[in-house]
Amino acid sequence: MIPASIYAGCASPGEREIFRALRDDPATSNWIVLHSLDIAEHQKQVSGEADFVVIVPGKGVLCLEVKACSTLRRTPEGIWYYGTDPKGDSRGPFKQASEAMHSIRKHLLKARPDTAGILFWPAVVFPYVAFTITSGEWHHWQVIDRQAFTARPLASSLETILDHARLHLQEHTSSPWFNPASGEPAVEQCEAIARALRPHFEFIESSKSHTERLNTELKHYTEEQYIALDAMEANDRVAFEGPAGTGKTMLAIEAARRGHAAGRRVLLLCFNRLLGKWLEEEAAVLKPEVTARTLHSHMLEVAGVSPGGAGNDSHFWETTLPRLAMERLVEVAGNDHLFDELVVDEAQDVLRDDYLDFLDLSLRGGLASGRWRLFGDFEKQSIYESANLTLREVLKSRASNVPLYSLRVNCRNTPRIAETARLLGGLAPAYKKILRPDNGIEPRIRYYKDGEEQQALLIETLDRLHRDGFANGDIVILSKRSDAACASQVQSQPWKSRLNPFTAIAKGYTRYCSVHAFKGMEAPAIIVTDVNRISDPASMAIFYIGITRAVDRLVLLVHETAKDEIIKTLT
Repeated sequence: MIPASIYAGCASPGEREIFRALRDDPATSNWIVLHSLDIAEHQKQVSGEADFVVIVPGKGVLCLEVKACSTLRRTPEGIWYYGTDPKGDSRGPFKQASEAMHSIRKHLLKARPDTAGILFWPAVVFPYVAFTITSGEWHHWQVIDRQAFTARPLASSLETILDHARLHLQEHTSSPWFNPASGEPAVEQCEAIARALRPHFEFIESSKSHTERLNTELKHYTEEQYIALDAMEANDRVAFEGPAGTGKTMLAIEAARRGHAAGRRVLLLCFNRLLGKWLEEEAAVLKPEVTARTLHSHMLEVAGVSPGGAGNDSHFWETTLPRLAMERLVEVAGNDHLFDELVVDEAQDVLRDDYLDFLDLSLRGGLASGRWRLFGDFEKQSIYESANLTLREVLKSRASNVPLYSLRVNCRNTPRIAETARLLGGLAPAYKKILRPDNGIEPRIRYYKDGEEQQALLIETLDRLHRDGFANGDIVILSKRSDAACASQVQSQPWKSRLNPFTAIAKGYTRYCSVHAFKGMEAPAIIVTDVNRISDPASMAIFYIGITRAVDRLVLLVHETAKDEIIKTLT
């Protein structure tokens, strides 16, 4: 049966009965039936339709016209009326069936000339009324009325019609194309006829088009958030607070642009290295008035020092470096590192006294009197231990009467990804509104029992995303582990050659990194790996960040030990 189930819009109860009868009869197991076949090149009309095209191996092809009416009449003027339909039909069901059959056969012969010897025949089914009229306009054996429909299986009646049609053609020498001994159509021919009449196909949006469409969509919905900047324009100091996906990074860039347009020197900072690189690229056209980078890279430049062997020495980054940078700011009066406006993205990560002291000296008027905008998720995304203050504590000690603008409209994620973030990431309260439309695709959760199975699931997921039109660069693999364990261990080709750490400069690869490193970023498709628990606050925060990076597609690879946690959280 093509389609395999009757389409929901089919209003004819007779067609539904015939569909079920053909589908459920064991005698039709090697038949092919096309239901509701549109005919673009109809013999007599602009377009037409065949209710059923029944392809029977060894016998032929029947084009059925179904008239599921409770009353039937034809007037002396030759007009047919079906049931209560006041609009008459001058052609009648037999001519309808015949024209549809000839139109279908003509189209088929163009595509498959080798089917020229196959029998095609029209037939009419009246499943609810008796039809006992004989006429030279039709053969009595090409009609199935109520009595025939209920007296024997439909498949048997259709085979009888084809048998009569074959005998009729044998007796008429005017049909030299028909060879009754050929046994056509063979099973292979039946499949070829079905493919020619109703070809199956799959078109996938190109990765370039997909990426451009997503970028345009994101830009459109993010720009709706600019009302937040408009509302707060008169305030010199504002803290914008909102969960992931509410457009904070784009608002930070827009705030820097507006500061640039107003003639101010702007310092645009963040904590995360990958995000800092992206901010620097986005703000490149605003140089030299706008300086965009990470907080630590900025402090290194101000202090004029190199991290040397500091590596993971938290004391250097959290204490020594800020003090060296502050000493330099104090020593050099009127230096180039004093700014008119400060904009900080992911600001929850810089709430530490040493960092804030440095920023205070970097801003004309300081944090108490200068112009600044802080954008952050001050409740859910503070996963770096360097930040040890709350926003309320900072505002209380360093700036008074600062308005807090709440961002609760999600402009990044699809509704299903946003709901997954709410449930599995513990987001409360939930987003007030999701701007992006529903793409109908649920986030997938795949469970693995060991590293080998997770590798197989990862490769299977990557293959599927490729088939769905995602390019290598559209996909990012995230892990709670700093070594991005699962992705970094892939050995099978072609994916071993397609994967690269996110820090690699080369483009065109599917990249991987830790959730921490990708914080503040986003990608069309995100795969989160190495998930072994979500219930404790630290794990849930990382899980939440990983989920909310996904713009269009999300897959979670979860160890079986966390399955109960996932189910409990979802339910």
